[in-house]
Amino acid sequence: MATEVLEEGTADTLTRRRATVEEFWSLPESVLPVEYVDGEIIMAPTPTIPHQRLVRRISFALQSFIEEHGLGEIFFSPLDVVLPTGEVVQPDIFFLTTRQGESAVSEKRVYVVPPLAVEILSPGTAAHDMITKREIYEKNGAREYWIVNAKTRGIAQLVLRKKRYVVKELGEADTIKSPVLEGFEMSVGELLGSK
Repeated sequence: MATEVLEEGTADTLTRRRATVEEFWSLPESVLPVEYVDGEIIMAPTPTIPHQRLVRRISFALQSFIEEHGLGEIFFSPLDVVLPTGEVVQPDIFFLTTRQGESAVSEKRVYVVPPLAVEILSPGTAAHDMITKREIYEKNGAREYWIVNAKTRGIAQLVLRKKRYVVKELGEADTIKSPVLEGFEMSVGELLGSK
């Protein structure tokens, strides 16, 4: 099951502290990755090598499809995404349409809800990705959200229907078809690559 919580690591946990949004914006760029959620600055541990390999693999597959069809662009963390509700998140991977990229991207951050966001679970961030970020993406209207679990080699694909996410659990042998990237389909095993 893609959303099975990973074992907590001791050094790989989130750090949280209450702060104003002004304090958040004044953080130096070297403090990464960091998000601002419900009045808290949330700092995550640095991604692991397997995590970064998955980011690269999935980004490449999505970007190849997007470029071929002239749909927009893929971005990945660390890059601030400022949502209408005031939260600032850094999805591992996210898609913006060409129109969004032209109108809602500044030199430093993005000011729009990505239609597709992807998070890859890590031991220290699993609950944050599966619960907190799911709620944030849902209430801000992200049309599709993938939660990738390398340990189980599965993906929980969440698709917005009537303002609520409908979850489809996909295993390695299943095919993921994106309603946001119409026509994109690939086996989960191929998308995630070799073990």
